[in-house]
Amino acid sequence: MRRARGAKRAAPAALLAFTLLALAAPAAAAAPRTIEVGGQRLRLCQSAPVAYCGRLRVPLDRAIKDGPKIPIAYRWYPASGAARHPGTLVPVEGGPGYGSIGSAEEFATMYGPLLRRWNMLVIDNRGTGTSATIDCPSLQDFSGPTAGQPFALAAAECAASLNGKWHAPGGAPIHASDLFTSAAAAQDMAEIIRALHTGPVDLYGDSYGSFFAQVFADRYPRLLRTVVLDSTYSIYGLEPWYRSSRDAMPADFDRACERWSPCASAEAGEPWQRIGELAARLRAAPISGEVPGTRGAPVHVTMGVVGLVDLVNDAAGDLRIYAELDAAARAALAGYDAPLLRLYEQRLIFDEDYFGVPPQFYSVGLYLAVGCLDYPQLFEMSATGEQRALQFQAAQEALPAGTFSPFTTEEWLAQDENTEAYSACLDWPSPTIAAPPVVGTPPLLPASLPVLVLGGELDTWTPPGDHPKILAYLGGDARFIEVANATHVVGEGDTPCGSRLVREFVQKPRSIQTMNAGCVAEPPVHAVGVYPRSVAEEQPAGATRGHPSKADLRLLAAAVATAADAVERAEALALNEFATVRRDRGLNGGEVALAPSGALTLRRDEFVPGLPVSGHVALRPAADERDGQIATATLRFAAGTAKAVWSTAGAGALARITAVVDGRHIGAREPAP
Repeated sequence: MRRARGAKRAAPAALLAFTLLALAAPAAAAAPRTIEVGGQRLRLCQSAPVAYCGRLRVPLDRAIKDGPKIPIAYRWYPASGAARHPGTLVPVEGGPGYGSIGSAEEFATMYGPLLRRWNMLVIDNRGTGTSATIDCPSLQDFSGPTAGQPFALAAAECAASLNGKWHAPGGAPIHASDLFTSAAAAQDMAEIIRALHTGPVDLYGDSYGSFFAQVFADRYPRLLRTVVLDSTYSIYGLEPWYRSSRDAMPADFDRACERWSPCASAEAGEPWQRIGELAARLRAAPISGEVPGTRGAPVHVTMGVVGLVDLVNDAAGDLRIYAELDAAARAALAGYDAPLLRLYEQRLIFDEDYFGVPPQFYSVGLYLAVGCLDYPQLFEMSATGEQRALQFQAAQEALPAGTFSPFTTEEWLAQDENTEAYSACLDWPSPTIAAPPVVGTPPLLPASLPVLVLGGELDTWTPPGDHPKILAYLGGDARFIEVANATHVVGEGDTPCGSRLVREFVQKPRSIQTMNAGCVAEPPVHAVGVYPRSVAEEQPAGATRGHPSKADLRLLAAAVATAADAVERAEALALNEFATVRRDRGLNGGEVALAPSGALTLRRDEFVPGLPVSGHVALRPAADERDGQIATATLRFAAGTAKAVWSTAGAGALARITAVVDGRHIGAREPAP
């Protein structure tokens, strides 16, 4: 199943969003305790920025007269400008399983100055956030491999609990496992928009949110002014093997490496070929070892070939995997496993943060309640359990050999079921009352409705190659724009270009076919060149001052790589919403202290074995958003000291280094790490 990232964005983006919302909202002192919007009375529930909360009780099953109702929670962020726009921005989060209210800050980052003239309405779809949250402990706290009978049985247990939770007026149980689909949630949203008298709205959806947006647009086109589908996928004829994802991977991994010289020059051959070699090694024998964990303490990690399947899939939404996997694979093939094991452990924060979290953050039960009924399966949902198992086996046997090469079909199917739920729905109850996602026929949307479709070049969950088919059935006044070097979801504050395109489109939707898309060349990934086992294996920097030896230049490059690695790790650890990490471990020893300000203190941090580095790294925003942050490192090591400055992103970015090594003043530069 297609889904959004497992974790929220890094803290700096959230802080920026908070600032933007504060700018956009009325002053807290002037905010009344309650307001009336349409026919609804809303209460002030957040003062900085100002937000008003409401709940609309809707029928669980609209076919049952006087049946039970469930609350649908929403937040209203009023525009602050004097000349307010008559419409409202309505963003929808992905998953399925995430509530949208929890992403309000990220949406605000995307909309930015539009919030002075537009209201923003954020709704938690039924089953998510605080809208009748589906909380199934057997799923929410699941432990172990998800591709197999235990997870499918936990899903069935969740469905059974839903089917016994509500009852019709006569006492009969309601088959509620059918009632949390996209169609039901779309009707909830329509009722809220009508109750607030706020249509037509500007609808944005990312990942699953874009699937939901298609469902909503099919049913309620008159409630829409514009639609943005960010990282979307087909609602017609969705292929249950999702083969286009695997087909896009070789070229995407190759592009990520070849566009940054340290990776491109490190070794001949293609990254996907090395991934195949690594798969063969892991298939023969898993690797294990102790590496820095995602909570700041060492952990023992074991990784087999299925772990590599998860990593290549998770790269779709994680530039860090594109940046690190090729170099980590080369190191592992040479017998140095630590970088790969740490990357595999790190995926838990950014990519697979699903189990053991509050259901209000992410509901695994809702993920399956939607996915089992709205997405096609490799078996008939109307069949019995025994028949489904036989159909599932037959589908595997009919698949051409090498479909998921270099992985076997069995290995591919063993991936995390929160990525693609191939077997998770085997025991979900057969639907009896569920509505299909769409009821119309192509073209789906009226020709007058402006629709902007956005996608990242390196997104293999919703690959750009699928979008011509999507545009063909959508209809509307639609245009697809691909953002280079970007992964899954380009709006929601994830890329400056994606957010800019959303803002320009909402302001002038009738200019969609001529709007300027000149920003689409996002900077290349700063792909790692090597993970050296000693300073002698480091790629040397280029000399700029004095007469440094090749050994000097390798030493300076290794010291800067140590500081840069600490910065990348700090950004990854900051994504952990459920644990504040203040200390990280060096890859091969030492530690890094993480200050709330973002500054780092290295204490004999041993990124390169045999080279402990101490010192400080300060970070500040770059003048150009696309350049990320400016890092200034002051470092100490046995042979001397160095100062380095670089931007963490950006095309052509360089690290400039001045140093004193063995009493000699030297200088160097290299591509920014």
